[in-house]
Amino acid sequence: MMTREARMRFFFWTNSFGLMLLCLFVTPTSASAPHPKEATPAPAEKSYAAPISVAKVETTKAKPNIPDSTVKRQSVSASRDQRPRVIRNGKVKVSERDMELLARLVYAEGRGEPYEGQVAIAAVVLNRVASSQFPKTVRDVIFAPNAFSPVRDGNLSHKSNESTHRAVQDAVNGMDPTNGSLYFFNPNTATSDWIFSRPQTVVIGNHTFAK
Repeated sequence: MMTREARMRFFFWTNSFGLMLLCLFVTPTSASAPHPKEATPAPAEKSYAAPISVAKVETTKAKPNIPDSTVKRQSVSASRDQRPRVIRNGKVKVSERDMELLARLVYAEGRGEPYEGQVAIAAVVLNRVASSQFPKTVRDVIFAPNAFSPVRDGNLSHKSNESTHRAVQDAVNGMDPTNGSLYFFNPNTATSDWIFSRPQTVVIGNHTFAK
């Protein structure tokens, strides 16, 4: 039979052992509980970042469609002084700049010629543009190698006058005193035997016209 002192020791160690077990099971659980709550806000911040970046990308893709109307307006205004006139049965296109260049050539080649002769010089250039044997633009015909002596010699004047402008306008409107000629020359100054071999159509002033 246990003594009173032995019973007290037994209850003391039993209670101490129970407290130790309670501390082991209860304290770690309560200490680890707050951690999941503190980690919860982090995923929420990441989830809001994706929609913002998508919205920026969509806005950027939509912007390039805006300048289309501006490009169209610029192309219209740029071609306003270059609107072509179609002549010679729809085969020749002449712009305002072409007409000015042609008036300068007529001035250089025929400023001393009668008005009909000036129209004839312009008509020869237009006949060449319409022909498959020559370049397809007024400018290319005028600046073709050895085509016209003022251009070849570097003497194409920047001058023109009212008479040459009217002559070019009449030629553009269809007047052709040369009967479709592709060449003209001054028989008093020409040095090429080839040009004399061409079929001659008409003589106007100092120039002979030929096909």
